[in-house]
Amino acid sequence: MTTKRSPLTTAVTSFAFSPSLLLFCALLMIQTGFGQAPVNLNTWTAESYPAVSGFGAGQWNVMMGGDTVIQVINGQPTLFYSDFTAFNTDITGQINVSGGDDDYIGFVLGYQPNDINNANADYLLIDWKRSNQNFDFQAPSCTPGSLAARGLAVSRVTGIPTADEFWGHVDFDNAACSPLGQGLVELQRGATLNDTGWVAGQTYNFEFVFNATTLQVFVDGVMEINITGNFANGRLGFYNFSQAGVTYDAFSLTVACPGVPVRQNYGAGFPGTTGIPNLAFDADPIVGATPNLVADNSSGLATVGCLLVGTAPASLFFAPLMAEFAVDPFDPSTFMLEFGIPGAGLVFPVPIALDQSLCGVSVYLQLIQYDMGAASCYAFTPGLEIVIGD
Repeated sequence: MTTKRSPLTTAVTSFAFSPSLLLFCALLMIQTGFGQAPVNLNTWTAESYPAVSGFGAGQWNVMMGGDTVIQVINGQPTLFYSDFTAFNTDITGQINVSGGDDDYIGFVLGYQPNDINNANADYLLIDWKRSNQNFDFQAPSCTPGSLAARGLAVSRVTGIPTADEFWGHVDFDNAACSPLGQGLVELQRGATLNDTGWVAGQTYNFEFVFNATTLQVFVDGVMEINITGNFANGRLGFYNFSQAGVTYDAFSLTVACPGVPVRQNYGAGFPGTTGIPNLAFDADPIVGATPNLVADNSSGLATVGCLLVGTAPASLFFAPLMAEFAVDPFDPSTFMLEFGIPGAGLVFPVPIALDQSLCGVSVYLQLIQYDMGAASCYAFTPGLEIVIGD
């Protein structure tokens, strides 16, 4: 497709377009895959909390292909977080521990970049301890030691906790380094894994459903965590504390949109040689999907067409065509795409980005095509309303 002008374009009108709608069209046509999209770990970021005595920063090694990462350091709390936010997503993936020791593996949701240094941080931590263990971390941690309890749990992290607070899921009140509110509050333990540790060498399948009010965590198909509350949006991240040899792989996500997708025609259209040509999507416009845009050719011969893309419907008539414009060609936000149309019609895929910002977006389309058998030589499809949903 191009945006060059042709005799068809000039004959219809002098179309204008806005950069904002052009950007939307670019987003709409980015190739991102079908339905549940694989996660590319090459675009993720590693961060570690300030070192405590004897514990170094995490080291996250992404494997070739970008679908697997291994954390290799037995050290301080460390995170490897996504380049996308986690609200309204269904995320699946696997975790396996090959290293020794018996400490924390897990995930964060709602994490913001540099929350390791953010006194206003507020995110959820889902971590899993293999064995019970008391420990007292040294400087710069100034809080007492605590018990890390075996099993799976979800905690709310606020501020900048000390290593002892991460270890025991506690919120100590120490004005010198961690006043109340800069720590962890455990919210819930696993339904069946509340007192069961992970097993080295075993692969576990995780699934997360996360939005502003709900978090559900499934392990091997069993719902272990199901909490409601008022949660902050942010990144998905992998989490280790004092545990090396942890592999995360095969992660993918599906973005959920509120509302039902829409694909419906409106307006009358204008006939060509064989009647009124149609314009339609052959499947629902949902994030992550790739429906086909299907356009009839009313002439039966190879021709050229002009696709109007707008942000609102219209019903306008301009002499001498006497055909209905279902998208206003004079609206500054209207964008035009020009392309050839084979005699049998046109079918081309429209990949819709797996992007929350597209949820609920409406777009209005109409195809005008050159047809010598039509009055004034132009046939018009009815308008096509598209609303992106799930």
